[in-house]
Amino acid sequence: MKCGDFSTFYTLMGQLPKVTWFRLDLYNWEGFWYVGDHLPGAMDAKSNFQAKDDDVLLTSSVKTGTTWLKAIIPTIMNPKGRKDDDSDDPSLKHHPNELTPSLELGFYKVNPNPDLSHMPSPRLFRTHI
Repeated sequence: MKCGDFSTFYTLMGQLPKVTWFRLDLYNWEGFWYVGDHLPGAMDAKSNFQAKDDDVLLTSSVKTGTTWLKAIIPTIMNPKGRKDDDSDDPSLKHHPNELTPSLELGFYKVNPNPDLSHMPSPRLFRTHI
């Protein structure tokens, strides 16, 4: 279900099961619980993301070691030209969130249908969808 239109999203959100947990409103969409401000990006990513054959997707549940993997995967994917002294290790200069962008919290939260064609292959993304 596409929700790029905010009025459509808020209508749908009002129909979803909702609970309050530690002062956070959580909404159940397709069997998973989402914080309200994460839900539009998750819906748009699911509706609009077009994977390429060589895309790498880090998909995981929350609190399962995702940050650790976000730091390691870019280093594994780009071994060419590496020096023995680790001076060019991307994880020393960038936070793991910069190295592995989120589909639903980065690209699709800002724009319901972003143009990702400018990204060089292989593209690396993370998601909790």
